[in-house]
Amino acid sequence: MPLRVRLIISVGLVLLVSLVCGGVLVGWHAGKSVQTELRAALHVAQETVRNGLDELIRTDDDADQLRHLVATFNGNRHVRAALLDDGNHPIATSELLGPIQTVPGWFRHLIGGDPGLVRIPVGPAGASGIIVLQADPANEISEIWAASRDAALILAGFALLSISLVYAMVGGALRPLENLSDAFERVSRGDYNRVVPKHGPPEVIRLADGFNFMTRQLISVAAQNRRLTERLLTLQAEERADLARDLHDEVGPLLFAVDMTAATIERLARFDRAPEIPTQVQSIHDAIGRMQRHVRAILERLCPLQAMGLEVAINRLVAFWRSRRPDIEFVVTVSVEEDRIDDDLKETVYRVIQEGMSNAIRHGEPARVDIAIEHDETSGIRVEVRDDGIGMPPDGIAGGAAAQLGLIGMRERVMAMTGSLTIQPGYTGKGLVLVARLPCVSSLQPPDRGTPE
Repeated sequence: MPLRVRLIISVGLVLLVSLVCGGVLVGWHAGKSVQTELRAALHVAQETVRNGLDELIRTDDDADQLRHLVATFNGNRHVRAALLDDGNHPIATSELLGPIQTVPGWFRHLIGGDPGLVRIPVGPAGASGIIVLQADPANEISEIWAASRDAALILAGFALLSISLVYAMVGGALRPLENLSDAFERVSRGDYNRVVPKHGPPEVIRLADGFNFMTRQLISVAAQNRRLTERLLTLQAEERADLARDLHDEVGPLLFAVDMTAATIERLARFDRAPEIPTQVQSIHDAIGRMQRHVRAILERLCPLQAMGLEVAINRLVAFWRSRRPDIEFVVTVSVEEDRIDDDLKETVYRVIQEGMSNAIRHGEPARVDIAIEHDETSGIRVEVRDDGIGMPPDGIAGGAAAQLGLIGMRERVMAMTGSLTIQPGYTGKGLVLVARLPCVSSLQPPDRGTPE
């Protein structure tokens, strides 16, 4: 059921309950008022009859005066008078004024109570019998019914008007929420380009602002993910190309040489030239040794940490760059115990250093690059790559989109380990300092020295 309908039903129920409670309270007060009014009218009628009887005694008139006394109640709104003889047969009866409004029976039953009855004996002077005064609530109930009906119609009109206004106002207030719901449904399908218009109450406007900001962030993240995926695919393609080139340029010729040497050995054996065979066998051993070294180098490049450990892998990485850039001085400081660092953390440390060195060497034009891995008392492990190159250009990270993607990849890898990554100007005002802080509580614990005796 829509929220608007639920709100209207709730408001209608509240108004209905209020109307019923008000009607019950009004009916109770009306019943009290009718009883009070009838008692007062009956009291006045008694006084009137007694005064008339007193006059009748003083004037010593006949029974016609009693009929005249009863006739004085003709047209009375609340009391009917009747003159009865000694056998309780009516001699004269007054005519009660008829009610203006027709009252439903259920309302008369609800409001009406004991109307009241008074019997006044007539004295011995000139007549005998009884005058009966009976209260009749018909006119009073008719007045109350007319007033209650008008009040109920007014309240019903007010309730309908209130519900209509609430319906219109709630509809206007909830229409932006319907737009938000539709926009969220689009986001769930991967469409982040929906912009929610900002109109409605202030709370809805803040929701629209937050949603639009969220979609902008999602668009940015989706674009970054696409670029990272493209770069990952590019790196995988480059890695495959490097492996194919190494296998083709290095291992392939060696395998061909082994095959040719084996064929030569077969030919020498066929022509009884056995003294020459050991030389060919040694050639095979040399070729296989060179192939083993190439395969080992490929494995070290693919899985450097599992193959040789963190510190050795970093030194190999530095040696790789030192052989290609002898003009750059490299300084490596590793002061952590590798046995207390798990493989995921080692991989993150290595990749941060790899990307940091690559960016510094390719884009920073440094003369010196410092790499440091040490304990950090606040986080666990602190990794620093510092260079003295050109530093940060005014328009952002040097190297363009490739360096930006590399930085994003580093940051996401560090954040996945619940760490932090910062890039700041060099300590001497030259170059940049890349600092990664990674949690590693176990690395801060002292080694187990055994239980003291």
